[in-house]
This record gives sequence, C-alpha cells and structure tokens, in this order.
Amino acid sequence: MMTPLFKPIHRAAILLGIVLILPIAAGATDLLQPLGRADRPVGSATAPVTVIEYSSPTCSHCATYRNETAPKIEEEFVESGQIRILFRPLVRNNVDLVIFMLAETQPQPKPVLDRFYARQDEIANSNDLEQTLREIAASVGIDRDAFNAAVADQSVLNNLKTLTNQAQNDFKVEGTPTFFINGKKITGAPSLEAMRREIAAALERK
Repeated sequence: MMTPLFKPIHRAAILLGIVLILPIAAGATDLLQPLGRADRPVGSATAPVTVIEYSSPTCSHCATYRNETAPKIEEEFVESGQIRILFRPLVRNNVDLVIFMLAETQPQPKPVLDRFYARQDEIANSNDLEQTLREIAASVGIDRDAFNAAVADQSVLNNLKTLTNQAQNDFKVEGTPTFFINGKKITGAPSLEAMRREIAAALERK
C-alpha cells in the first residue's frame, strides 16, 4: 500500500492557484468505463488481458513499481500482445495534482510521468517544491508558460477529480498502487514474479 512521502501540500496549491476538492460523485461502476477522461491504452486493443493501474507519483511503492517492474512487464507482455495496460491517475495530494495536470495536457503523458516517477526522491526532499517541479517539467520540454497553462486548465482539473472519485467511490480503491487484472483487484506493488503469476493466471482463464 501507499507510503505517505508527502502530506497534502497546500503551499503548492496556493502558488499554482489550485484547490483540491473531491466531492462525492456518482457514476458508472464498469471498470472499463472511466469517468473524467478516456483511457489511453498501452498495448493492443485485442489483448486478452487488461491491466488497470491506479497510481500516484508521490507514492514510493508506485515509483518502485513504475521504475523497476513496469518496464519489464511491458517488454514481456505488452509487446507480445498478451496484455494491454490502462494507467489511471489517482490524486492523493496537491503535488500529485500538479504532476498529473502537467502530464494530461501533453500529447504523450507517459514520458512526463516517467520522468516524475524517476525523480520522486528529489521532489520529496525539495526545499523549493515549485521550482523542483518546474525544473523536472522543463527536462521533458514543458517550459514556464506551458507549465502555467497546464496547472490553470480547469477542465483537466475537473477530469482528474472525477476519475479519482470514481476510483475511490465506485471501485473502492483505497490506496496506491491498485491494479485490476481482468477485474481481479490487487493492492500494493507486486514484485515482477508476482505480476507474472497474476498475468499468467488471467491468461489461463481466457
């Protein structure tokens, strides 16, 4: 389950003009029908197994999975057409919110998120959080103006709130990372071997 490297960071919200409010939302309970924004699948639409991943860039276990396990899973199972991955943001605090808003406003969110996951320790230990986030964003081509525009995008903010509410209220996602492998819920960051076993079991059931 998640390790709280960050408490909710209200300073970031004040600096960037963001207030994180998560009202209760009602919506569809179908795992394959996300509310807020459409999924961006990694892998073939005809893959027999769908892996849904709810994750947070300020969660240490999420970063471990994203940095160490996910690339190997993608190489072994996505490239062979056996699984597709649906990555979904889960907002736990205002730092998550800023990072996800930056990623969601880019044509390719994954490289942006990968960079922030890779530099999680730097963010956690920063004495100037806003500057650190801006520097990491700049390293993936998001300049100051683009950064400001991203964190001011109310539609993206609303979409992230809706997606998070659905995860928590409809799918009972209580922490990060949380996975659904063809509907089977797995909490915490599985090891590479554990993930291989779960995927193999899902493939056998097809």
